[in-house]
Amino acid sequence: MKALFEVHLRLVITVWMILIAVLSLHYLMNVMKFDSLMSNVVSSKLDVISSSLETSILKADRLGIPLKSATNVSDLMEKAKQRDKNVTSIDVIDLQGKMIFSTDHVSSSLFPNGEVTRRALKSSDKNWNLSTEVYLYSGMQLFDGSESLIGSIIITYDKASFYGVYSYVQLHLLEMAIFIFLFFAVIVLLIIQFGFSDVTNIIKLIQVHSDGREEETPLVVKGSISSVFADQIEQSKKMRSKVVQELEEAQSLSEESSILKGKK
Repeated sequence: MKALFEVHLRLVITVWMILIAVLSLHYLMNVMKFDSLMSNVVSSKLDVISSSLETSILKADRLGIPLKSATNVSDLMEKAKQRDKNVTSIDVIDLQGKMIFSTDHVSSSLFPNGEVTRRALKSSDKNWNLSTEVYLYSGMQLFDGSESLIGSIIITYDKASFYGVYSYVQLHLLEMAIFIFLFFAVIVLLIIQFGFSDVTNIIKLIQVHSDGREEETPLVVKGSISSVFADQIEQSKKMRSKVVQELEEAQSLSEESSILKGKK
């Protein structure tokens, strides 16, 4: 058991820790990937709403009607909001971030989230989105007839509807990670147990011969490293016995010589 702890268990624990780190990273990446995927799916649905509003807004702009006077835009925004109960607000902002139209905010005031305003007006993509912990912001930049940016549509989507799906997916990913870990943990344990059996036998041989417990010598497979090591130990023992025997014979001759000299 001591040999198992000193060799096998430490190596197994090291491999297990590496496996846990890899699986944890893989789990985190999958969760982030799923969040991005869900955001893209919802954004695609919201892009349809943005496109329909863009058509009405730009039609009024081409006709020379001031946007604030285009009352039909506000009605269209209210109808668009009612299409999805998770849409909390729809806003249209100008280049200064002021709301021209809004379903839930006061018009002419600045949009409350500066980061969203920057994304809406500074994004290199006409269709843009921004995902936060609570809300998903999606929209479309508005360009006039001369292709100059005049503002952007901002749709605020409540991500609370995601949470049930998120919990299910996270639980499923966690279950898979645990299953993979347990499977490979057993495989690693067996590989190390049998692959390092020679190392264990060598340690046991050293312990047995250092303690003088010759009767407990472990069985070794002929031709293995532990078998070669056992043969070397046996040769070492024979050489030691031979040296001890020669020393005893020399000492015996010395004593006999001393006795003979004393008699003379």
